[in-house]
Amino acid sequence: MSTPCRAGHLSDEPDYCSVCGAALGESGSAATRAPGSMDREASGAQGGGITCPSCGEPRVDVDARFCEVCRYDFVDKRPGPPPAVRPVVPLVATAPSPPVAPSAPPGVVPLTGVPSAAAATWELVVAVDPALDTEPDPDSPCPTGEPEVVVRVDKAELLVGRHDETRDIHPELSLRDPGASRRHAKFVTEPDGTVALQDLASTNGTQVNGADIAPGTKRRLRDGDAVTLGRWTRITLRGRH
Repeated sequence: MSTPCRAGHLSDEPDYCSVCGAALGESGSAATRAPGSMDREASGAQGGGITCPSCGEPRVDVDARFCEVCRYDFVDKRPGPPPAVRPVVPLVATAPSPPVAPSAPPGVVPLTGVPSAAAATWELVVAVDPALDTEPDPDSPCPTGEPEVVVRVDKAELLVGRHDETRDIHPELSLRDPGASRRHAKFVTEPDGTVALQDLASTNGTQVNGADIAPGTKRRLRDGDAVTLGRWTRITLRGRH
């Protein structure tokens, strides 16, 4: 005995249409259908009116065997395979990437031989160099046998000059050099960790590696640069790794 489905097919199966797979039953029998409803549903099937009995997805192509969504088999009248489940990958905490050192701005040549603040600390080696005293004064001869003095650069600014208690001038690098001014120069720690020397408009001037610095100007230093001032003072910048 054949049973008509909602699309008008004659099904050989009593529960689902053997042609389109639509569910059959009392609601799908010809005895309970209103006049003309079979023709309307048949025309609606071609426009997607028939739905999948498993997931309810409209069946656009009535000749297709499987549902496009759940893969229901309209011929064998059985649900499709279970949906694939992606494995859950546990989140693994990773160490943050090390910070990248900023590159030099365009047009600026990076200094070589300058250790970073994290890799080295700066020191100033203060020495008396008799070879600098080209115009000796018998009343104030250049001292001999003076040991070197090492001063760590641990402040933002280090003043260099002659101590003067009367004027309340107390340089971090106090010199006994009559050719040095009371406020002769200062060493400045830059934001990037390098060290610069600024002449404070001294009377007799300041030199870096033998070259004069214009009064009041600042000069960035490299490891090993020698600053000379006064009659016999030599100050060498040194980086300790």
